[in-house]
Amino acid sequence: MAGATKNIVEFGVSEIHIGTYTVSDDGTVTMGAPVALPGAKSIALDPEGDENKFYADDKVYWSGYSDNGFSGSIEVALFTDAFKTAFMGYITLADGGVAAIRGADREKVYIAFQSKGDALGRRGIMYNVTLGGIKREYASIEEKKTPTTESMDITVNGDNATGISLVKYKEGDTGYDTLFTTPPVPTLPV
Repeated sequence: MAGATKNIVEFGVSEIHIGTYTVSDDGTVTMGAPVALPGAKSIALDPEGDENKFYADDKVYWSGYSDNGFSGSIEVALFTDAFKTAFMGYITLADGGVAAIRGADREKVYIAFQSKGDALGRRGIMYNVTLGGIKREYASIEEKKTPTTESMDITVNGDNATGISLVKYKEGDTGYDTLFTTPPVPTLPV
């Protein structure tokens, strides 16, 4: 929409891209090349944190909230074998099978995604994300073929140096245009 500057609502999720998120000993962040994860169904995020209350004079004298990022889940049609081997510690066997390895190290990642709005497209990126295990239910085909999905729990820890955990961009922002090719390293304004 010409002249529109903000959304009133957002909806949908697509274009999930994931890449490695590495922090060196000196604190330098390196972001691996983004890899598309097709079949986006949902991303659900809940804030992590606790309310802290201090009582004095027989009332809440002070309160504060600690912000510890987000926890939630990501749901897709299927996690690809390429995703499993790149980020989840799976290995390809000599006979062609792709095997989950108990206790395998998992990469820290960033997750970028697309949503729509009534006026402008939106893109977001979550930094320093820990991936849980892949959940899947195998079910009998009944009267209709109903596709099943796969999901995993995620924890969005955020960048330790800047505290940035989630960034949203609107169409026209530099970060929006380059998010799926060269995602930005989390940086606070000077």
